[in-house]
Amino acid sequence: MARLTIEHDAVADGTAKPRRRRSVALRLDGKGWLRVEPEALAELPLADGDEIDDTRRAELEAAFTGVRARRFVVRSLAARMQSKAELERKLVTRGIPGAVAREAIEQAAGYGYVDDAELAGQLARGMRSRGYGRRRAEEKLRSRGLRGPLAEAALAEAYGEQDEAALAREALGRRSAATDADRRRALSFLARRGFSSTAARAAVRVASAGRPSGVEEARER
Repeated sequence: MARLTIEHDAVADGTAKPRRRRSVALRLDGKGWLRVEPEALAELPLADGDEIDDTRRAELEAAFTGVRARRFVVRSLAARMQSKAELERKLVTRGIPGAVAREAIEQAAGYGYVDDAELAGQLARGMRSRGYGRRRAEEKLRSRGLRGPLAEAALAEAYGEQDEAALAREALGRRSAATDADRRRALSFLARRGFSSTAARAAVRVASAGRPSGVEEARER
């Protein structure tokens, strides 16, 4: 059995009143044990002078890990919308066990703070509106941990049945395709944007002919 000491370290910063650190030192019989955030400490029934045996020590360590995971998820989501896979990767790199990480993420999802389907849809529509091809959009979703049926549904909603060559011609905009050099640059641009070589060639052919970007013309060989 060990006695708990809670130390709120104060740091002088030149003002009349010392400011407190953003973490609290927990000691057992005077020996360093954990350093936690004050808000995390407030979530658990723990007081200075408590007697801590090995069983309670293990329980508290697990509880603090869970609180730490939940608080990280909340802060991280406040910065930007993220997928479950992204959050789990970040938590694991911070030493949070996978099971604890997933529990914290599912709790946030239960409150509506994590929505992979909504995120996938936003990303796919954003890539489409900025002139990227479906392949590049799929890569974007995959890089954010969004795969499988969920990603396919988002891509289908964003790109629909529209002909890829027509989308490629649209992505070209007013880029010149008058010379061989122009056409090579246009093909390279469309490849980087995630369009297939077939669609890119059809789009460049229409652009070089100076014709409208109708679907039938874009399908010419």
